Amino acid sequence: MSVDNLRSQTNWFVMFLVSALIGVGIGYFITLVYRPQLIPPSLRIGGLTKPQSILLLGVDVVYSGDRRHSKADLTSFQGRSDTIMLARFDPKANAFSVLSIPRDTNVEVPGYGHQKINGANALGGESLAMRTVQALTGVPIEHYVVLNVHGLVELVDALGGITVQIPKKMKYRDRTAKLNINLNPGPYTLNGSEAMGFVRFRHDALGDIGRVQRQEIFIRAVMDKAMSPASWAKVPELLKLAQKHVKTDLSVPEIMQVLTFVRSVPKANQHMIMLPGNFSGTGDWAVDEDGLRVVVAQMMGHPLPAAAREKIKVSIENASSQTGLQRKLSRYLSSLGYMIMTVSGKSELFAGPLGESKIIAERGNSSEAALLKHDLRNKGEIVNASIGDIQSSLTLVLGDDMIPLVEALGTGAKK
Repeated sequence: MSVDNLRSQTNWFVMFLVSALIGVGIGYFITLVYRPQLIPPSLRIGGLTKPQSILLLGVDVVYSGDRRHSKADLTSFQGRSDTIMLARFDPKANAFSVLSIPRDTNVEVPGYGHQKINGANALGGESLAMRTVQALTGVPIEHYVVLNVHGLVELVDALGGITVQIPKKMKYRDRTAKLNINLNPGPYTLNGSEAMGFVRFRHDALGDIGRVQRQEIFIRAVMDKAMSPASWAKVPELLKLAQKHVKTDLSVPEIMQVLTFVRSVPKANQHMIMLPGNFSGTGDWAVDEDGLRVVVAQMMGHPLPAAAREKIKVSIENASSQTGLQRKLSRYLSSLGYMIMTVSGKSELFAGPLGESKIIAERGNSSEAALLKHDLRNKGEIVNASIGDIQSSLTLVLGDDMIPLVEALGTGAKK
């Protein structure tokens, strides 16, 4: 198995395991109430009582020996962390946030100078990785979870597949990994092999950033699947698998405390955000310091500045059954003061027609998303995830619920 293949599997494993544990935890504790016989008595414990942050790392495989006779050490946790996520759980606000940090983010690694952030774990283990991420974000980190790769495809297949919205045609063949990916836009239930292809796909203009976006789509889909009653009985199996391939300073009771809390968090308070930034001249991910401060403020439960229309960048995609709807909404929102970035007659995220519009808060700023929803007469579902136009504040994906609004606006939409 090639290095690239194992690295991609590691990324996939982290995305799946974290989202599966969070999602299944919701169903787990419903089962605890209604069918306690399915839950091991040792795991029937209480919930989270105070805020805490956990660093989640997915490490690359470490090889030993010379180049021609190298051997993968699947038990090592000292590889480069190609997947890096900072999760903040806040029971006081009944909210949780997951900040995804691209592996090529250029940062100051304490004691080693400026370099890509994924090298911190390889240089100094989880301790140095925690110090590096804490210095970058300013968020105190209490715990860590480091994951290695194994048994990936079986996880998805054990849950009966994962249904996602395929955003675009995805076709490629990876002979080394024995993957033949041929996915068309629209809703589709992925089996284990197809899921691996979906999250490892990087054959677009955004490269690794696009992959991070698809991982967020996949996380949400896994959480939805894991919350179904049919998945509740899978918790012991998932925990057993996790114990074989996870290094953490959290005990099983502490993990279950987090899951107990997560089950009560409404979708509006679930934030999955990618580290704000831009591609540098070298291809690294350069941090947007102002954007990061807003993200961290929301993660820590601090009040956000009042949203101002003239500072909100909006990209619009049409996934409704009516052509030209995006142009009318663009004129209307522009007349209100919004900065319109891009307008597209076809959505890159959803294969239409879409019933309910989506207001995607690319940087997790819920106050900006709420203002736009208000101006759309309370239409659209707010999604806190970096899955649309990452250069915008908000991505508005139009559904058929916007058609009556445009009709009601009349000449107001044509200003």
